[in-house]
Amino acid sequence: MADANLPANFSLRELAEILIQHHGIHSGNYDISINFEIAVGAIGPSPSNLLPGAMIGVSGFGLVPAMVAGPNTVDAAIVNPPPKKRTSKQPKGSD
Repeated sequence: MADANLPANFSLRELAEILIQHHGIHSGNYDISINFEIAVGAIGPSPSNLLPGAMIGVSGFGLVPAMVAGPNTVDAAIVNPPPKKRTSKQPKGSD
């Protein structure tokens, strides 16, 4: 069952942040990539009212490295910093 507290929509920036965190990416700048598929054909409300038309659908999305920072570019080091390395120091004399 869906969580009622989740937002219904995510901005492109929020979606990039979610994907960066999900995939464990800790460095680099990324943008969202959206894949479209386009189909052309006869489209209309009835077989007697068909017109040439096109349909566009979203077939997928992902992350791409950003060549130039834009308004939706996300820095992975900020939204998903690498875990801090733990050093285990034993107290002196506790062999």
